[in-house]
Amino acid sequence: MKITRDDLLIAAFKLFMSVNYEKASFAELGKMLGMSKAGIFKYYKNKQELFIAVVDRFLFSTQNPRNKFTETGSTFAEFIDEYVKGVQRTMDMIYKLLEKDVAQEQFSPNAKYFHFLFQVFQYYPDAQEKLRNLATGDYAYWRAAIQRAVDTGELKKDTDVEEAVVMFRQVYMGLSFEMAFMGGLDTRELFKHLYAIYSLLKS
Repeated sequence: MKITRDDLLIAAFKLFMSVNYEKASFAELGKMLGMSKAGIFKYYKNKQELFIAVVDRFLFSTQNPRNKFTETGSTFAEFIDEYVKGVQRTMDMIYKLLEKDVAQEQFSPNAKYFHFLFQVFQYYPDAQEKLRNLATGDYAYWRAAIQRAVDTGELKKDTDVEEAVVMFRQVYMGLSFEMAFMGGLDTRELFKHLYAIYSLLKS
């Protein structure tokens, strides 16, 4: 069977999710795919180049709000619902890629993804700036929705938009990190907590 670039990136993503960058090797990747190191070199000349491609695909593209979320509702309550659905879709995609491995692992895919993120800080060029830009995009996504809800009267007129942005997003980030080590993020809990904040700010 011909191994495609997509097959290679998926296998490499699974490898970097499971082991540290230093331990990941083309030899191990070749075993996973049933191909030689020479075959991998046809696509990527070294491990860092491969790692960059994996991060671009499974972090910066996957977590980009424009790719992750579909905003179809007109109210902020509907925005929250769509946001949580986007989080769940992304989790489902990662779980699907790892489904053959998860049963044998003690760590949830969410925890393994955080492990992957820590490696990005260490081995991806300009990681801090790119991660900051990713966060900025997500903050902007929330900010626009909250401001629209204030303008339409759905949220209280005296709502501090910037503080509200931080509250909503940090609930997501905090639950994601905490629950990653307890079996994985429960999006029902995420929705409940986001909606609780919404209820406090609702007109």
